[in-house]
Amino acid sequence: MTGTCQADDLWTQVSASPSAIVIIDGNVIQDDGSALLEEMMQRFPAIRVILVLAKKEARWVEQLRQRNIMAIIPRNARPERFSAVLDSVSRGMVCFPGEWVSLPSSPQALLSLSERQRDVLKLLAAGESNKEIGRNLNISAATVKAHLEALFRRLDVKNRTQAALLYTRATA
Repeated sequence: MTGTCQADDLWTQVSASPSAIVIIDGNVIQDDGSALLEEMMQRFPAIRVILVLAKKEARWVEQLRQRNIMAIIPRNARPERFSAVLDSVSRGMVCFPGEWVSLPSSPQALLSLSERQRDVLKLLAAGESNKEIGRNLNISAATVKAHLEALFRRLDVKNRTQAALLYTRATA
């Protein structure tokens, strides 16, 4: 583990370890530091970035999620939280504070899905397992899993519960 507070040093260190986990202070990106993030993601697509933010900026959270930032940690988080986030990101997981992330509640997100994806989502929201969804739609459990992964990306959710909640809210 190393640290730096200069962009030049950052490039040197990231070049030496292009799949590293990089923790960046959110103050760096406030004044057009987003260009730094963009360049880093282009030059080192395997890099995993964690941002430490002092306060919630709703517009930032969504933009950061779209830029493949792996995690956001509130500056006032306890050390255990930092440790847990580092561990999760090292395993490829995305970590955003739940209270900072709002799920889209409009049916617009559902309109971007294929008919088959909507069928899978409807059965998921009804509480069906992958195996049961596969039986109902006459597809394999592996195909169901592939549909779910695509659904999660398209709906920008992390798990079955969030997908089901989004569907339930949008169709209520």
